[in-house]
Amino acid sequence: MTEPGKSPLVQPWDTIEIGAADYLNGDGVLRLRVIHVRAEAAHPNIEWIHLLGTRLHGNRDGQMMMVTVRTSALRRPGAVTRSAEH
Repeated sequence: MTEPGKSPLVQPWDTIEIGAADYLNGDGVLRLRVIHVRAEAAHPNIEWIHLLGTRLHGNRDGQMMMVTVRTSALRRPGAVTRSAEH
């Protein structure tokens, strides 16, 4: 569970940017607007999480994809950008 007062590692409408080594079957830098985070992501010791989102290409949305991401990558400064709208 997420500790009280702590924001989740990643949540819907966040944008993530990670390298190919930080997600399964990585094929280059991934920029993804997160749509859904599976419930197990709240577990504090989980190493990988499943995210559903839209891959971003420049300022355009691309394909929808399910991706398995290293949680350690999401803890790096600048890897997750919170949406001000949501």
